[in-house]
Amino acid sequence: MATVISNDFSLIKSYQQVDNKIYERILFKTHFIQLGEDMIEIVANYTQGFLRTEDIIFISDKALANSQQRIIRVEDVKPSFFARFLYKFVTKSDRGRGIGTPQKMQVSIEQVGLLRILFAAFCSFVTKILGIKGVFYRIVGEKVRGIDGMSGGQGAPYQNYIILPSENPSQVADQIFKKTGCHAVIANINDFDGYIMGWSSDKLKELNIKKILRDNPMGQENAQTPIGLIRLVKNS
Repeated sequence: MATVISNDFSLIKSYQQVDNKIYERILFKTHFIQLGEDMIEIVANYTQGFLRTEDIIFISDKALANSQQRIIRVEDVKPSFFARFLYKFVTKSDRGRGIGTPQKMQVSIEQVGLLRILFAAFCSFVTKILGIKGVFYRIVGEKVRGIDGMSGGQGAPYQNYIILPSENPSQVADQIFKKTGCHAVIANINDFDGYIMGWSSDKLKELNIKKILRDNPMGQENAQTPIGLIRLVKNS
C-alpha cells in the first residue's frame, strides 16, 4: 500500500490490507534509542496525544534490546573452530546474512550450546534437500533467531555490535499497556521475514500482526522509526 509522510510530528503513515481489513501503520520518527534508556517512557512520550483506545502499539525488538543494553562488541567475541566452520553454511541473501559471521555464530553457540547448533545444522541440511526451509531457526529458537547487528554497512550504528534478543518482551509489552492504555507487541521484523517476540495480551495473537507488518514498515536501523501504531481503518 502507499506510504505517506506527514508533516505532523515526523509521522510516517502507510496501509496494509489483511483478510479484507485495511490497517493504518503510523510510525514515529524518534531519536536514536540509547543504552539504558527507559523504553516504556519513550513510547509513552512519543505516542502521547496520538493514541486511540483500539490502537495497537508495536516497537522494534532491536531498539528495546539496545535500551536494555543487550549488546556485545564484535571485538570482544572470540570465534571458536566450530563457529569459524559453521558460519560458512549459513544461507545468505540480498536481504541479510542472519548469523552468517564467525562472531554471530559464536554468540549463537554460547546462547544455546554447540550440540543444539550442530543438530539444527544437520536437520537443516537434510530438510533443504527435501525443499523444506527454515528448520535451523525453528530448532535453535528465539535466542538465536533474534540475534541481530553487524549490519547497515560502514558507519552504521550497529556495524560493530551484536544485538541479543530483548529480555522479557511480553512483560515490557504489558508495561506499555499499563502506561498508555493501549495493547502492545514487540516485533522483530526485517526485509526477509519476522515474528512477534512479546504480547501484552494473548488475544492479540488472534490478529495476524506479522502479516500486517510483513513489508517491514519500520525499515532498518538508520530509519529511526522503532515505534508505531496499528489502527484498523476499514473492516469490509
